[in-house]
Amino acid sequence: MKASKSTNHFRPTLARIDLMALRENFRLARGLAGKDLSLIGVVKANAYGHGSVRVSQVLEEEGVGLLAVATPEEGIELRQAGIRSRILVLGGAFQTPGEILREHQLVPVIFRLDQAKALAQGLKGNLEVQIKVDTGMTRLGIFPEEIGAMLRELSGFPKLQLSGILTHLAQADTSFAGATEAQFERFASVESLISREAPGVKVFHIANSAAILGQKFGECHFARPGILLYGANPHPRLSEGKKLKPVMNFETEIISLKKISPGTAVSYGGSWVAERPSRIAVLAVGYADGYLRSLSNRGQVLLRGKLAPVVGRVCMDLTMVDVTEFPEAEIGDPVRLWGREIPAEQVADWAGTISYELFCAVGARVPRLYEDSL
Repeated sequence: MKASKSTNHFRPTLARIDLMALRENFRLARGLAGKDLSLIGVVKANAYGHGSVRVSQVLEEEGVGLLAVATPEEGIELRQAGIRSRILVLGGAFQTPGEILREHQLVPVIFRLDQAKALAQGLKGNLEVQIKVDTGMTRLGIFPEEIGAMLRELSGFPKLQLSGILTHLAQADTSFAGATEAQFERFASVESLISREAPGVKVFHIANSAAILGQKFGECHFARPGILLYGANPHPRLSEGKKLKPVMNFETEIISLKKISPGTAVSYGGSWVAERPSRIAVLAVGYADGYLRSLSNRGQVLLRGKLAPVVGRVCMDLTMVDVTEFPEAEIGDPVRLWGREIPAEQVADWAGTISYELFCAVGARVPRLYEDSL
């Protein structure tokens, strides 16, 4: 297995990124989408904490149709790293001049009527744009009834080239009935209008990871896998028959062991007190690394093939674990925080959050060690 690692890595905490698992998840999404749909690989937020440059390189090798980031800065970083795929900026241009976006071949998403004028100012050539429609997320996007006004606004700026229409599903992870069906119907009406008013627009996309896993696509040309690329499932109901492979394996080691007497408190605030003679392991990881403080007295870690409970408050740099039932545990033992044998979804449940937040929280000081069996 090939691996790349910084020579400046001395602390035992790291995130192993399994690029073969990433490839297999992408291929699963491609198989579910079928031959008529291309994939937009969502690599925003540093590829959900996995490292956007390396992840994008792998997705390019796998033939991704388009990449999606949240900000212009994320897109420019990919361009500077040599990424050549088309890049969609989901969060819009913010205050980025249209000419800067054009120079870096970034495709901004428009979600307000006034954005066209701002983007068109100073353009030296054509800039590709896409429109986001709010079909039920109640976040970014124009309402379907505003499409006509947006098309008229764009017609006044011929250097802005409309290439696509998109929307985002709000409840597809929990159900395809009700609200999600309504969103598909609203988007279909938008597609009909666009086909009449702007027949040159051929790109429509609505399907996120949940929709891909549920094979609900509507009349679209692209699907946007995000969390499924990284091997986490947006909802347990979608896991049946879908073998997603965790891409991030978050690891550390035991750096201290001590025996304590009954009545001894552990960590800040004394929120956990030993009820028996206990053995406490200190791990070289804390909330500054992305191991959330909400896992205090709730989380578990994998040690020597079994789960050991987190005790006391998770600290900025350190976490304590009760290893009384692990008499063989010793300093230097590897500990898996989440990954292949301990799903991120389970850890997220203990923390009262979702796997997306876990991945995005993994700090910059945690080295990413990339491993690829190709």
